[in-house]
Amino acid sequence: MTFAEKLRAELATVTVKPNCCRRALAEGLLLGAEIDGQRQIHVRYTQEAVAELAVEILSRQYGKAPEVTQWGKCGHRYWDLSLSAPSCLKYLRSLDAEDACVDSVFHFQCDACRSVFLRGVFLAVGTVSDPHKSFHLEFKLPHARMRLLSAFLTEMSYPARTVTRNGQAGIYYKDSSSIEELVTVMGSGTGIFEIMNSRIEREIRNNENRATNCVARNIEKTIAAATRHIEAINKLMEAGKLESLPEALQETARQRYANPDASLDELVAIHVPSISKSGLNHRLQKIMEAADEI
Repeated sequence: MTFAEKLRAELATVTVKPNCCRRALAEGLLLGAEIDGQRQIHVRYTQEAVAELAVEILSRQYGKAPEVTQWGKCGHRYWDLSLSAPSCLKYLRSLDAEDACVDSVFHFQCDACRSVFLRGVFLAVGTVSDPHKSFHLEFKLPHARMRLLSAFLTEMSYPARTVTRNGQAGIYYKDSSSIEELVTVMGSGTGIFEIMNSRIEREIRNNENRATNCVARNIEKTIAAATRHIEAINKLMEAGKLESLPEALQETARQRYANPDASLDELVAIHVPSISKSGLNHRLQKIMEAADEI
């Protein structure tokens, strides 16, 4: 099973008791439904556990069990539900009304209704990538209903990005924090830990990579600086100018020439008498300037 399938399977088992929450779950499960010319309602699910939950919830909510047709194509399995219920038909038509808004279409009566509705929406039209590969949670639905769902998510303080593919609208998230919070709101108890663990693992890898890159950059800088120092000292030696420098600069030049791979800290440690790092930098700069004058 993919991670999305495992998460849907988990969410489909979460118990819903209050009548208002069961209605909210039914409304979420129907967000991707369509109406044909005979006023028949059709909705398709891609997972057996979700289809079974939908049959149970829709039967209790509308007093009539949907007809279920199972079929497959290109290695994928689908469960098509058909239902004819006046109150369900009214709800779906309200979704597509030009003046539709969250408060007028959805019926939330308690604090849990919004979370349960969001769970139903995800079960019906949602997907999420494997968090060990990437962070991406998306809801796919007809254009007319994208505005409603987008407004609902914004009201919940989760404004989303939108995309259009093959005549359908997508509302998606790519930041791990929003995905973690949304999956938690939906009621996940185990899937959320896999997302959190993968985020922590990724952060650890990123920190390790940053530390490695930082060390590599420091090594490159040390090598580049040492190369410039050696070139300057060679130039002074070839011109017979090294002996004319003050004794302190000659000592630093000898130490650098003898230790071309040493860092500044290492050069400071081998200087006798001792010298500070800023003092060593000053001497090396003077040597470079003397070479530039040749």
